[in-house]
Amino acid sequence: MTSLVDLVNPLQGTTSDKNFSTGNTLPITSLPFGLHHWSLQTREDPWFFHPGDRKLWGIRLTHQPSPWMLDYGALLVSAFHGPIAETPALQSSAYRIVECRPHVTRLQLPGQGIDISLAPAPAGLLLVFETRSEAPLKIRLSFRQEFSVETSDTLVHGRTTDNSGGVPEGFGLSFCGRFSDRPRHVHSLPNGTCWEFAPGTRRVELRLAASFIDGTIARYALASQLDGHSFSEIEGSAAQTWDALLGRLDFPDPEDSRRRTFYSCLYRTLLFPRLLTEKDPSGNDIHYSPYDGAVHTGPLCTDNGFWDTYRTVYPLLAHAFPDQLTTILQGWLNACKQAGWTPKWPSPGLKDCMIGTHFDAVAADAVARGITGWDVEAVFPFLWRNATEQSSDGRFGRQGLEDFIQLGYLPADRHRYSVSATLDYAYGDFCVMQVARHLGRTREAELLSTRIGNYRNVFDPSVGFMRERNSDGSWLRPFGEFRWGGGFIEGGPWQHSFHVPHDIPGLASLFGGEAALEAKLDAMLSTPPLFQVGHYGFEIHEMTEMAMAGFGQYAHSNQPVHGYLFLYALLGQPEKTSHWVRKVCDELYGPEKLPGDEDNGEMSAWYIWANLGLFPHCPGRPGLVSFQPPHTRASVRRDLLP
Repeated sequence: MTSLVDLVNPLQGTTSDKNFSTGNTLPITSLPFGLHHWSLQTREDPWFFHPGDRKLWGIRLTHQPSPWMLDYGALLVSAFHGPIAETPALQSSAYRIVECRPHVTRLQLPGQGIDISLAPAPAGLLLVFETRSEAPLKIRLSFRQEFSVETSDTLVHGRTTDNSGGVPEGFGLSFCGRFSDRPRHVHSLPNGTCWEFAPGTRRVELRLAASFIDGTIARYALASQLDGHSFSEIEGSAAQTWDALLGRLDFPDPEDSRRRTFYSCLYRTLLFPRLLTEKDPSGNDIHYSPYDGAVHTGPLCTDNGFWDTYRTVYPLLAHAFPDQLTTILQGWLNACKQAGWTPKWPSPGLKDCMIGTHFDAVAADAVARGITGWDVEAVFPFLWRNATEQSSDGRFGRQGLEDFIQLGYLPADRHRYSVSATLDYAYGDFCVMQVARHLGRTREAELLSTRIGNYRNVFDPSVGFMRERNSDGSWLRPFGEFRWGGGFIEGGPWQHSFHVPHDIPGLASLFGGEAALEAKLDAMLSTPPLFQVGHYGFEIHEMTEMAMAGFGQYAHSNQPVHGYLFLYALLGQPEKTSHWVRKVCDELYGPEKLPGDEDNGEMSAWYIWANLGLFPHCPGRPGLVSFQPPHTRASVRRDLLP
């Protein structure tokens, strides 16, 4: 019987660049929600892997959640014969992928006569280098930024401060490795270290562990997770871990391509957020915090864009992985305590990216779905702060909140992305209100209930769209239904005007009733994919992807529209939902491709929900939209849930 992990293709979505995304993913070998990810590198940052490249730089330790957010804690391991080149790029060699799975990667370097295998452990990996040459095998460790490396017999240890911002002073990654053979020579390089082994050495193993805390924890991880364990043991343990989670969803589709797409998407959904949790020698959970620079006990999370993931990832975790979600939520609560605010796009610390405070929706959805085995009471002050205290720092909180409260909307003459932010803030208030009600905080809930309808203040019935409005109440002119940017983030009026997940009757009334809203959705799918670049000044990749997809103004390559097809079912037309969902699944997803930026599991989780025949149209409210799935209905193995 085929193991489910063998159906996963980590190469799905990697045929991407900054101008056109089929996922913008990496071929990651790791454990679910892993502390460290291991990927192939074939080119320069940040799109550092492409399957069309013919030469491999090496195996990269990466923590990059998206090419748009860049990497941190990175290093590169490569193997070769012959002279040591100046850079890893010049050291690169022809390669062939033999196997690439979540739990193992196997490569051949045919020009070097070297085979490389790697399998992940919780805080490291085991690398095996086998050569058919009598020439000295060389293994190189390369760094992008400041580093130190020391070698003692077969033991290697060091530290790098590698980061791309969003870190406190003193941030770094410590590592400790052990070779199976003693190197004959150690070469110090400007950008790393190279170890040379005796001629005739045919096999070298490198056990490598890394810690964001310190070298002591890295050495403990090496000893407890890697030393004394064979490659097959580490590979088998990783495969079992993956199969246990993948097996929670059953997808008995007779078409192999659809099964491979399904489980590849499920793998993507289980990679993020990253748990920064490590173990001390007593077996306790500890972590280094990129939010305050200190070491604490318990779990901690990072690497997540909540603007994306709240829509599908966290509801799916609640639906099929409630035990993992409980730990993750406690990890995010710790992040809130250390940062003072709920994160928006941490990587690894707070970064300024996107709008809104969508952890509000994550917390509300967990509560709505009965995931309350974490400290909901302790997280509420941070949600309340989002709803009541204006922030001038784009890394957290809501910019322009005072205008939203006083005017009922964000004015376009004061704030960029004013329409999108107004819609997000109204929905965010609904989510905080839901948590307040759960906790019995009647006063707070009543206050927020007066603001959840503010979305109405940016709808202009004369044009039939949400629209930018100035601080004096006038509409920004001229209006352009195809113009992106300005008041809209990564889209325009067509992509944002239906974003009122918490009040479908109210949304329908704006358009003139349910029939009129249904007609407007029909128009979205049939209107040519025209666009004007707006303040972006050029055609960003989301525009290109919409134009090429063939779904009119429905831009599935980006998150704002991901709930719109399910509005049909909520309007009493589930057959339309089924028709369009099947068309999206069949035309835009596959074992090798995704419709656009994968975004920490969100694009993939949408596909999982589609095949379950369910959808969480309003995270923060219990219940799911039901419809006929595209082909075979997937299901959750309730007998496997804790």
